[in-house]
Amino acid sequence: MPSTWWRDASELVKEQSDLLDIDPDQRLLISGPPGSGKTNLLLLRANQLYLGAHPNLYVVVFGSLLKSFIQMGGTQYKFPSENVVTHASLFNMILRREGIEVNDAALGLMEARQHRANHLEDLINAGKIGAQFDALLLDEAQDYTPQEIRIFSQLTHVLVATADVRQKIYDVADCSAVLANAIGQEYKLKYHFRNGHDICKVADGIYKGYPVYEPMLPTSNYREADYPSEALPKYPLQFPDQIAEMIAQVRRQRVAYPEDLIGILTPRNEELDVIEAELNRAGLGAYCTRANASNRFDYTRPIWLSTLAAAKGLEFRAVHILGIGHLQRMPKVAMRLIFTGVTRAKTALTLYWHRTAPGYLKSACLPLEAPKPAPERNQIFGI
Repeated sequence: MPSTWWRDASELVKEQSDLLDIDPDQRLLISGPPGSGKTNLLLLRANQLYLGAHPNLYVVVFGSLLKSFIQMGGTQYKFPSENVVTHASLFNMILRREGIEVNDAALGLMEARQHRANHLEDLINAGKIGAQFDALLLDEAQDYTPQEIRIFSQLTHVLVATADVRQKIYDVADCSAVLANAIGQEYKLKYHFRNGHDICKVADGIYKGYPVYEPMLPTSNYREADYPSEALPKYPLQFPDQIAEMIAQVRRQRVAYPEDLIGILTPRNEELDVIEAELNRAGLGAYCTRANASNRFDYTRPIWLSTLAAAKGLEFRAVHILGIGHLQRMPKVAMRLIFTGVTRAKTALTLYWHRTAPGYLKSACLPLEAPKPAPERNQIFGI
């Protein structure tokens, strides 16, 4: 991942470097498109705060995969890598200090989140805890509930957050208004650098017809001359054929991009199990890691397997999204999930499905395909 994390001030453009001139005591919301540098800036801000007058801080993320990914980028900074935590571990740490042990083993993800938040809110309302941190820095803040944002706000003096509502992948109440009220100042990034032009075209096509959506292609600073981008739909393919086609492409990409990560994503874990077995059978197992399984994740391996949800915040030179038909079982979040998956890709994106895929995705991919001949009359009648 030679280009994922900034190592020198010369790597920042003006709109990015200007953020670091804002008063460190200022609460701040960093917004912008995928690949605009939000997470990098969050880490730089964390280092700036830690080296200044805010040593008691945490960078807070959702899942263990994103935590590991950010810890990799944070090794060059002065704040301890263990200060990158998931929101669940931070909340549990505070509750344990107060003698409250939350047993969430039998609870679903959303139930467990609600349970922890309720306990913390009760402690705050009872005056037992308050702003005990110098700073909290939230990555991917769009996926928190309004209640969780209020709790974060009351636990810290300085609150910094990154957010992009287009990448909201959890079906929870929108926290945008509460986040804006808790922070006050929004710093909006315009330009992005990750996604090649073909990937931008697919992303823009997904949200076509949404007036509030700001297209990515016009603000892309991706260097097509260095790595010409390509996005390809592959269909109709049964799932075993999707895997076979993906493996053939991955072999070629390992040669083309020997120093870069390749992401293999699916909507569900069930399909990842099958893919992992086939990659092992194909002799690629030594290069692969189950990125969304914290007890098996090895970041030194170049091929990462993950669900779409767990891949939020990551980036890869090449991305393969298989089993897209299963998105139909997730209607409330499907559009944001596939947008998030698509925008993980820097240079190469391949999308696989059999017969079923969201209409907006099929439409988004049409400009990248060879022109189709007009249907004949007997075809119109189903003959």
